[in-house]
Amino acid sequence: MAKRLTTLSSRLVLIVLLIHAVLLPVLFLALSAVVKQNMADSFIDHARVQGRLLADGLELELDKSQSILVAHLDSAILGGRIVYATLQHGDDEITNSLMVSSDLTLFNEDFEFGEHGDQTYYLSLPIISATDMAMLHLGFDESLTQGDFENVQRSIVLIIVAYLLIVIVAMISLSATMTRPLNWLQRASRTIASGEYDRKLETDSNLLEIHNLTQDLERMRRNLVKVNARLRHAQRLESLGTLAGGVAHEFNNVLQPLLLYTDLALEDLPDDSPVVENMERILALANRAKGLSQQILTFGHIDEDAALEEQPFSPVVEEAIIMIRALLPATVDFRVEISAQVGLVRCDPTQIQQLVVNLCNNAYQALTTGDTHINVTLSRRSVDADLAARHPNLRAGEYVVLGVADTGRGMDAETIERIYEPFFTTQTVGEGTGLGLSVVHGIVRRHDGEILLTSEVGKGTQFQIYLPLVSSAGHNKHEQR
Repeated sequence: MAKRLTTLSSRLVLIVLLIHAVLLPVLFLALSAVVKQNMADSFIDHARVQGRLLADGLELELDKSQSILVAHLDSAILGGRIVYATLQHGDDEITNSLMVSSDLTLFNEDFEFGEHGDQTYYLSLPIISATDMAMLHLGFDESLTQGDFENVQRSIVLIIVAYLLIVIVAMISLSATMTRPLNWLQRASRTIASGEYDRKLETDSNLLEIHNLTQDLERMRRNLVKVNARLRHAQRLESLGTLAGGVAHEFNNVLQPLLLYTDLALEDLPDDSPVVENMERILALANRAKGLSQQILTFGHIDEDAALEEQPFSPVVEEAIIMIRALLPATVDFRVEISAQVGLVRCDPTQIQQLVVNLCNNAYQALTTGDTHINVTLSRRSVDADLAARHPNLRAGEYVVLGVADTGRGMDAETIERIYEPFFTTQTVGEGTGLGLSVVHGIVRRHDGEILLTSEVGKGTQFQIYLPLVSSAGHNKHEQR
């Protein structure tokens, strides 16, 4: 029973019943009082009119015999609600013949309906003629009016009970209208919580509050699905990074003695030996493999030796721009917008420059013929709670944002899903290692940043690298030094 009273519908019905338990008795008493007063006023007015008519008739008969006066009194009793009728004429008291002597002592003039509790309304009326005077005493039966009032009371009770039943049915219907979509939302939410993230939240409720609640929950579901997808993607990249880093570490253990013994062998060989050329090729390939291994280690977060230091970020990016300009053909439309005072960032300049070069080179590889260009921007931006909620690696605060955008061929959703995986590439075999963006991802994670990627097939791609700025206190301290 207690559990049932915790539901919305049961509480609505209970609240309505409690309110009506207070209001309906008050309403019943008020209506009863008004009806009783109206019926009493009507009864008294009727009694006074009927009494006055009888008194006017007797006024013309005062000089007649007593038997005639008695006949008038008897006819009054027989013809209406009068139950008591006497005429005080001088020293004589003329009484109707239908009354017994014991009834003569009952007269007690009333001033209100129902007074004295004798079910009789007593009234005295003076009769004055030109030569004589008398006093007419009448009694009117109140029981019929009292019965009519009780019938009206019962009707009021029935109306109130019917009204209460209608209200209860209406409240149950209304609560069902409210709770049905809420119960559906509850079941759908449990389904989503069990792992069915594609279950859409929608109701057919016409209630504005429930409609708005449903829309808010649906937006939250979509945001959670996106966040969950990003988390799974980040976890997969983390796993791949750990695996790749472990493989690269073991690969380094093999490369180091290979490089060492190759160097020793070259030192022992005479310069004119035909083997020298082959050994130098082996050494070059081993060094290339070492560089590849270092890129894998960067993606796997294993290369933690380089210290992160607070420093102005703009000069670091500007140096990288100088390098990329030298690497890219002069025909590339390379547009740069760098704010000189974006603030301080804790970073490894070498890794940041590698990040910029990799992003720009990736943008260059995506360019096609036609009106194409690469944009590099650097600015300061505040991350609010809404943006931070959509990207788990961001926190509300101040960030520097490095943007690299191209107007190349763009990427579809499947490519975007795998873009940071090591060795994944859209280029033909031999044209790329598939580690460029993997390294970018590892560098950004090491710097507590986030990558925001937007791309559309045929319209280009934009990378936005968010890196947290140091506090204002740290900025001032750096400037004082």
